[in-house]
Amino acid sequence: KGCGINHGGHASSLTAPNATAQANLIVNTYQKANINPLDVTYIEAHGTGTKLGDPVEIDGLKKAFRKLYEMNHITNFEEGYCNVGSVKSNIGHLESAAGIASVFKVLLSMQKKRLPASIHINKLNPYLDLKDSPFRIIQETKDWTVPEGKKRMAGISCFGYGGANANLVLEQ
Repeated sequence: KGCGINHGGHASSLTAPNATAQANLIVNTYQKANINPLDVTYIEAHGTGTKLGDPVEIDGLKKAFRKLYEMNHITNFEEGYCNVGSVKSNIGHLESAAGIASVFKVLLSMQKKRLPASIHINKLNPYLDLKDSPFRIIQETKDWTVPEGKKRMAGISCFGYGGANANLVLEQ
């Protein structure tokens, strides 16, 4: 449905994501493809399970969706309507193959109409601030339901060393 790439230009370390660059990329990708953020019911996050990276990624997602809501004149949304997961909790970080593993997970999830749990989460990272956001972390496998007449749509976030970002939106 849509895709984009960018580079943050500066990061606090070689592996640290840049929330502003990520947010800008998501906004640009969704805007170019005319994607309504309310239609995206799943985000396959880069999510490596780190105390630093995951909160930065969630912050970037929140910034992007706030901007997209503003641009689309959306003033109300259901808190937690958009599920967030990461294949890395299930299979580990595959370095350069992590992005394609995320694509395969989303495609299989669409086919099966199920969202697999992000495993090995005993307790959510306290730095993940999901309050008043559209996002919720999937902790148990669940049916992937969408509103009547809508298709399953998922965003995929991928980050590379040194500040490279990629975003893809797939629609069933």
